[in-house]
Amino acid sequence: MKKKIAIIITACILISSLVLPCYANTDVEDPSKQQLYTFLDKTVNALVGGIAAMIKTPYSWKDKKDFKSENFYPGYSKDEFIDEPADNAAWSLGYANASLLTGKEVGGGDYYVGGSLSVTKKLATKQHDDQKVRTVAISDGRGVTIFSVLDAYGLANSDVRAIRGEFAKWAEKEGIKLTAVNISVLHQHSCVDTFGMNGDIVSALFLSSIKSLLGIKLPSGQNPEYMDHLYDVTIGSMKDAVKNMETGILYYGKVDVKEYIYDKRDPQVFENNMNRFRFVPDNAESKETWIANCGIHCVGHGAAGTELTGDYPYYMEEYINKNDNANLLYIEGAELALTLETDNIKPDATTVEKVGEDCATLAEYGYTIAKKLESITPDDETVVEPILNIAFKEVWVEIENNILVLAAKGGLLVNNVAKDGIGKYAILTEVGYAEFGKGIAVPIIPGELAPEIAFGGANEGFISWNNSKWEVPAFNELCGDKQLIVFGLTNDQVGYLINENNWHSYFTENEEIVSCGKSAATTIANTYVDLYKEYN
Repeated sequence: MKKKIAIIITACILISSLVLPCYANTDVEDPSKQQLYTFLDKTVNALVGGIAAMIKTPYSWKDKKDFKSENFYPGYSKDEFIDEPADNAAWSLGYANASLLTGKEVGGGDYYVGGSLSVTKKLATKQHDDQKVRTVAISDGRGVTIFSVLDAYGLANSDVRAIRGEFAKWAEKEGIKLTAVNISVLHQHSCVDTFGMNGDIVSALFLSSIKSLLGIKLPSGQNPEYMDHLYDVTIGSMKDAVKNMETGILYYGKVDVKEYIYDKRDPQVFENNMNRFRFVPDNAESKETWIANCGIHCVGHGAAGTELTGDYPYYMEEYINKNDNANLLYIEGAELALTLETDNIKPDATTVEKVGEDCATLAEYGYTIAKKLESITPDDETVVEPILNIAFKEVWVEIENNILVLAAKGGLLVNNVAKDGIGKYAILTEVGYAEFGKGIAVPIIPGELAPEIAFGGANEGFISWNNSKWEVPAFNELCGDKQLIVFGLTNDQVGYLINENNWHSYFTENEEIVSCGKSAATTIANTYVDLYKEYN
């Protein structure tokens, strides 16, 4: 009995550790305090690991060596990468979108909201606007590559692969040659939970072993009806995008949006620009499609609320649809700890009347960013040659953070987890590299990447948390004169990817607590570097 009480007390402490750091942002420079926090982290990790060990490992978790890879697209081989467009090659592109909402999100069942964790059931209480999937199908004349982006907090690679499998059946039947199928999320903290992590934490901690033994579904935050609908409409948007493909010219431009980005974590490194691919169809009656990219967290309506909104990208799209008669696909970049800077955003009376006081600043921010995007003139653009090289590698990321092991065993994570020895676990994910034309390099990353890993400027020496150097070369150093554009949160959500020498503590930041561990960023970054070097 005493043992059970001790476990309950420890679990309650764990719940507090899961929730409270989400609001912390403590910069600790004193080496002795850093050592104290490191000790506390190790203690918590050991305690949580002990609790996790008592929970039965789900039957679905195979040994890593026995894991069978399915619905993975490696892209082109090295020999298939091209340096020049094929004779008479031209871009072709199609766009489609669909609503992810079922109409039951508020009051119609257990529709959890993604974002910061909560001990109580964090169910949707209000809906402000739509939540969508937006898809582009694009080709340089060889195979078709899909980019779908969801209004969602996260999507595990297991779901990505399931969607791919269903879509591939249609593509094969239609004679469509698929090169890659990518699914990203915009990581809104104000959308229905599609990742599973915002489910019933108490049930996950105390009932998961019993449910696992009885074969009862574990308490993931995913709503089955919502996920079924998400699968259907995402696959439908992919089909429609392929059907809508037409030839045209692709342009690239960028605009400085630094004043609208706030970096809450040192070092102060991020991509100042918002990037834009602008597809102009040969048919003058057809709409343009803009593919925009930047690293700005979608937390404009708060990180821990229960009200649903597509956040600032929704209002960007609204503005561009209306004022530029263009489709918009927005892809998140390297956005770890980057959020909206709204000090200079003052919503006017029209915006307040239209969306209400609580969404006015968010909407005005979206309109402002959209205006910056449309300010890119033809003189600011370059033509992108019809070259789309793309390749992927599968990689295992060790789960060193026992909080995530416990969450996964409790059913709150639906990633592809496998056993990696006694008491050790790893997640199968994938990393990609793409080239648009001759001058643009794109890392495709399955999580929230620290910008300094991509763009350089990582803390070193005494400035870093553990007085060491980040050894992996910055991505922009690799690509030289090429423009580097990061596609983040694509094909998986493996959490925050923090360079090891800037790993702080579970008790000082919220990023560490939802990361696989200190080595996750090293694993992902080295995989990308190896992939880049292999193809260049």
